[in-house]
Amino acid sequence: MRRTLTAAGSMLAVLTMAPLAMAQSRTEFGQQGEFIISADRLVPLLSFEDVNQDVLVPGGLPNDVKSETATQTATSFSVLYGSPAAPVEQFYSVPRIGFDYVLVPNVTVGGNLIAVFSLGGSSKQETDLTNGQTNTTSTNSPTDTGFGIAPRAGYILPLNGLFSLWLRGGFSYFIGSSKQPDGNNGTETTSINQFAIDLEPQVVFTPIPHVGFTAGLDVDIPLTGGHGIEDDNGGTSQSISGHSSVFYFGAVLGMLTHF
Repeated sequence: MRRTLTAAGSMLAVLTMAPLAMAQSRTEFGQQGEFIISADRLVPLLSFEDVNQDVLVPGGLPNDVKSETATQTATSFSVLYGSPAAPVEQFYSVPRIGFDYVLVPNVTVGGNLIAVFSLGGSSKQETDLTNGQTNTTSTNSPTDTGFGIAPRAGYILPLNGLFSLWLRGGFSYFIGSSKQPDGNNGTETTSINQFAIDLEPQVVFTPIPHVGFTAGLDVDIPLTGGHGIEDDNGGTSQSISGHSSVFYFGAVLGMLTHF
């Protein structure tokens, strides 16, 4: 559901600007002074994620253990929906809105804004006993939030009247958290953050004036990051943190409008 809402919002932003752009005369993609609004990573055809994190143990590791690291990888293929199954905030695979400006002919500066959130929920389990009584257990679902920014620069290389190669690269920073009951009338919050290098070479197909479709690769290389767990129970708070890194590779489709 979160991915569906994010994708719909990204597409809506592009489609809202498309009529305004199409009302203008046709111009070649990458002309000086153009604004480009894009829905990036809209369809992840292929997603690969490698997650490497310190194992966090409340109270600390055993005395004879210096450190412990867990590594998880996940790969997915999809036509309309896809994201790795790794149990980590799926920051790199969710759609995002991009804003870019052509500073000089074919040279762009801009970036992505990313927001991921859930509204929570609940689950209930009922057990019918032989004596006629029913035991009911209810728990609240985790509430997730995530925000990120990814400034970038790029160069548009025209191939012909319909196709261009848009070479993009930059940095990204994101922070996410998930809050849920800890089972002892308290709240447990897990968090993650990362600073990474992003490489995004894209082929742009512009069959309609001021509207284009993109296909390309996304590579996110971690530079530094961390994750943590905080348990708040009756005014008493305990926290533990460690190193975290997430490497992402994807083959994706998107769309854009330029004017």
